[in-house]
Amino acid sequence: MRYILFLFLFTNYLFAIISEPIGSKVLSVDKEEQTLTISFVEGTQVGMYGVIVKDLDQNHAIALKWIQVTAIEGSLIFAKMIPILALEQSALPSGTWTAQAGDNAIIGYNYHRALLIAPNPSVYKKISSYHSERKWVHPDIFATVLSHHGHPSPLIEDFNYMCRSNNIGTVSFVFDKSILSVDCQSFKIIQNKTISLKTDEIQVPFYTRITHIEANWFGEGNDEVQDYNKYYVDLLAENNPQNEWIQTYKAVQDKEAEEGSWFGSWFSSIKVTSDNTEEDDE
Repeated sequence: MRYILFLFLFTNYLFAIISEPIGSKVLSVDKEEQTLTISFVEGTQVGMYGVIVKDLDQNHAIALKWIQVTAIEGSLIFAKMIPILALEQSALPSGTWTAQAGDNAIIGYNYHRALLIAPNPSVYKKISSYHSERKWVHPDIFATVLSHHGHPSPLIEDFNYMCRSNNIGTVSFVFDKSILSVDCQSFKIIQNKTISLKTDEIQVPFYTRITHIEANWFGEGNDEVQDYNKYYVDLLAENNPQNEWIQTYKAVQDKEAEEGSWFGSWFSSIKVTSDNTEEDDE
């Protein structure tokens, strides 16, 4: 498999996403709405996940809630609280602690661990070997998860499960001219970096050494991925419909599809004929 790669932006800022958690303090809590405000810290972006931690004493603390950043206004971060279901255990007593002002907010939890979705081994090796501060979880593990779920076409829920099970914070998708990174739970785009690459072949659903992913008889996710770029752009669009890069990409693809179809060609010829007729009438 040949892959010619030109990366003009492989500087220290290619993956400028934080690789260490950001610590801040809770300023206020709306228990009815399950929202809170946090002091702004540089590096925070809308869509990032985090966790609220309450100190029990000098040596002990407990994680209370997941949080997702929903807005940033000046020096304030607004976030919604989400239950930590992975810690549920009915056989053990549960505490009655609730989030309150003064608790610790850790944003970008597990951002030092990431999953890279790449079109073939050459680009995967190049990108994953570049950023030494980030631990790349191998896509073979994800392919195994997909086979267990019967989804040769990965769904957002599959990514969520993969990340919860393996303590992964972000997923990066490599496209022709960009690398888009999302928070693994919210699936909100938190970074878009421009690159330039040329590919002769693409492996679907992504680069993995797993040669076969089992498929369910029916249901969402049971079909094979046919077009790597289109599939993952559409998947990202589900939670990022207003993203400018996605809107531009889809508009270009729609235009190319229309121009390349028999209907588009026929319609264009009809339009040209009509225009010429109008000119003759004049």
